[in-house]
Amino acid sequence: MLQKIVHAGVTSMSYEDAARQLTALADLTVDPKPVERLTKRIGQERLDQRNAAVATHQQLSLMDKDAVADPERPCPAVAMVSVDGGRIQMRREPGAKPQADRASHWRESKVGTLETYHHQVYADDPDPDVPRCFLDLKRTAEVVRGLGHALPVGLVFEEQPKVEASGSEVKAGQLGEASSTADRRAARPGRPERLVRSVLASRACSEDFGPMVHQAAWERNFFGAKRQVFLGDGLPANWTIHRRHFSMFTPILDFVHALSYVFAAAFAGCSVAEGTAVYRRWIQAVWSGQTAAILPELEARSTELGVAPSDCAESDPRRLVSDALRYVRNNQDRMRYDEYRRDGLPIMTSAVESVIKRINQRVKGSEKFWSEPGAEAILQLRADYLSETQTMEVFWSAREAETPSGRTYRRAG
Repeated sequence: MLQKIVHAGVTSMSYEDAARQLTALADLTVDPKPVERLTKRIGQERLDQRNAAVATHQQLSLMDKDAVADPERPCPAVAMVSVDGGRIQMRREPGAKPQADRASHWRESKVGTLETYHHQVYADDPDPDVPRCFLDLKRTAEVVRGLGHALPVGLVFEEQPKVEASGSEVKAGQLGEASSTADRRAARPGRPERLVRSVLASRACSEDFGPMVHQAAWERNFFGAKRQVFLGDGLPANWTIHRRHFSMFTPILDFVHALSYVFAAAFAGCSVAEGTAVYRRWIQAVWSGQTAAILPELEARSTELGVAPSDCAESDPRRLVSDALRYVRNNQDRMRYDEYRRDGLPIMTSAVESVIKRINQRVKGSEKFWSEPGAEAILQLRADYLSETQTMEVFWSAREAETPSGRTYRRAG
């Protein structure tokens, strides 16, 4: 019964919704408050286990931390770690100063995915031409805006007709879906086959989240994998985690985030027709791992437009071009996409982004405000239930074995 209550409390939209689901589907009459209390209690138990595992892991020598955790278990062919940030509204703690507006309640959460893959190594790039979906300008603009990236003011594209795709292509109208739909993604040549995913989520800062991810990767024998990948966007915090905890993993910048900067810069300060020609040339170069080829053009465009004032708008063409130039310069060593495809490695962070969306379904909402303990408990359990490593099955079995016989929950009323 306790398992059903906690499962509903974690996977439903709210504790109120969980109570309704329990009544309708499990014939359990439980008020929302007991659902919340029991979910938090189990969440705290999982947090205690996680923190203890990380603390024990931290006591290992540096050599042991980066070694195979369990020689009796096979090591994956490809191990991928990806980290990103979500958003959650936090309740004002007692004694804290009142907030001026609701926007100030938003805080960052950290999410990590750890995935294993089958892969194939190729003599040549198995997918040399940029997929057609990335050449659909209207849909690409929507994706870029969805990432929070500014575009030039007044930039408008016509709807492009849908076309049937084959090989590396997808339907032109499906760019937004292509990044999160496994079946469509699998059609692209050279894409590695995903096996098992595990998930971490926390309100911890990057300095504390990094050791959590490292311990989870170590536990899954990731440090014995034949090929190791660390995927992220351009945020410095992600690459600090890579440098401190996964420096031996191949660093790969998410292709779609790279695309967003190139797309915005291509259309900055020019007509749609001119920008289209530039974008098509630039994005093919990036897809082919030839980022050095577009740097002179970005530099020339930046010189032509002039220096961006510090107070200019995010959509100012000068800022868009200078930001793209800096982004490509800083990340070009992580943008060898042709090489990664030949090695059968993933090049997009769609896995962690799709997980963040599923976590947001539970924790994010205009009327949802969390305390720190409540947020950490629900993030831990939500990640546990999204993992494919039987985390909660193992937890419940161990807990049942340690719990004295008898009822652990009494029906309300």
